[in-house]
Amino acid sequence: MMAVALEPMVPRVRASWTSSGRRHDGTRCTGVHDVRECGARSYRRQLRGALRPLTSLALGPLLDAAQVAAGRRVLDVATGPGLAAAAALGRGAAVTGVDVSPGMVVLAQRAHPSAAFQVADVVALPFPNGGFDAVLCNFALGHFPEPEAALAECVRVLAPGGVLAFSWWDQPARQRVQGLFRETIAELGLPPHPDVPQGHDTLRFCDPEAFAALLRGAGLGRVGVTAYRTSHALPDVDALWRAGMGGMAVTASAIAAQDEATQARACSILARRAEVYRGPQGLKIPIACFIGSGKKVTLGD
Repeated sequence: MMAVALEPMVPRVRASWTSSGRRHDGTRCTGVHDVRECGARSYRRQLRGALRPLTSLALGPLLDAAQVAAGRRVLDVATGPGLAAAAALGRGAAVTGVDVSPGMVVLAQRAHPSAAFQVADVVALPFPNGGFDAVLCNFALGHFPEPEAALAECVRVLAPGGVLAFSWWDQPARQRVQGLFRETIAELGLPPHPDVPQGHDTLRFCDPEAFAALLRGAGLGRVGVTAYRTSHALPDVDALWRAGMGGMAVTASAIAAQDEATQARACSILARRAEVYRGPQGLKIPIACFIGSGKKVTLGD
């Protein structure tokens, strides 16, 4: 059995967005957008640690729900490092990925040169009406400051008869990587990062009824929200720390904003709370998520 280091060495994760509501280049922002830019750096650290990203765990069901197949025109919104885009390429689709973070776009394009990536905001997509057969979003829905506007824009670029499929997490009681980090933050009494918009609720679409209502409100038909359960195997607490800090941008930002000593305390608390999931091969963390999908209906449907 692997020993748990209750006070591991913790490289400080630095928040690098502004508190004035502007990016460092002076343009206006919402804080959640700039959290994704910090997330690009965290994700690069995660890759160097050879971790399987949390956000890769539901790619198969996500692409199945979107009916991704050879020759289909696929848009991956909030593509991040391009995991869903790469999976769609693997099925022979023609893939475009967009993200508001330039750092994420650079990361995705370098990793997956056969897809086309560009910087774009999900509420202002630079594409014509009906340009895609499928629109994907892999675990970014809860980060959108304006989810209704985002869905409307995604449906606009979806061709008649096309399919939209989004993944999002279940409640932290069942998505235990999220739960462990949130419980750690609560134990320390940490506030949300000041750049995360006040009142922003990343848990809103952890409710499958709210998720389905969002899809129907965007005008989609044949809406379905399906629950998925799996587990995430990690060798140790250091790997869990990197997975959470690199894969949960908004939640992790509360820790990333802290000084080195507070981050070390957070990692120690996380180790204690994660011990219940330890087995002979390391940590086995329960994961739960939803995949919501709908079709852009035509008169004949």
